[in-house]
Amino acid sequence: MIFAILILSAVAMAFLFILSQKTWKRAFSFVFAIFFLLSIGLIVANFNQHFGMKQVAHSQTVDLVSSVGQEDTDALLYKPLGDGTEKIYLYKTEDMEKPKSAGSQQVENHVSQDAEQAQLTTKRTEWVYKNNFYRLLFGLSGNNHEFIKQENQFELPSDWEILSTEK
Repeated sequence: MIFAILILSAVAMAFLFILSQKTWKRAFSFVFAIFFLLSIGLIVANFNQHFGMKQVAHSQTVDLVSSVGQEDTDALLYKPLGDGTEKIYLYKTEDMEKPKSAGSQQVENHVSQDAEQAQLTTKRTEWVYKNNFYRLLFGLSGNNHEFIKQENQFELPSDWEILSTEK
């Protein structure tokens, strides 16, 4: 909608300013110029400062099974990145055939080994529109549900191993 307002105000401003001979028509062209500048300002504010949006966090907890194919070993696998301080964890749930990785960019992984059952709690934060007015206004920009960050909390029993995929 904001893009339609931007285009219509630009066309109306140019049409009234160029083709008009009367002063009141030129005054209307300045009103459309204000609409044009406000539209540009709102678009920039939406893209840079997420104007009309709010942060929303979604949380999900799933039960984990061993990432290793052996039944007698309970383990969570990880792959070290760079100097080894950053790790990508490979986890598996009962309905998965292969382990899935817990990403590295804008993702924080925490592991604790004091739980009774192996679980993964994922907290995903994203930008969403505050209400339907802002969704209507900025809906074409494509930034609804824009990813901000994700936190993974692996809660494992004390008898689980945390193993590297590297030798």
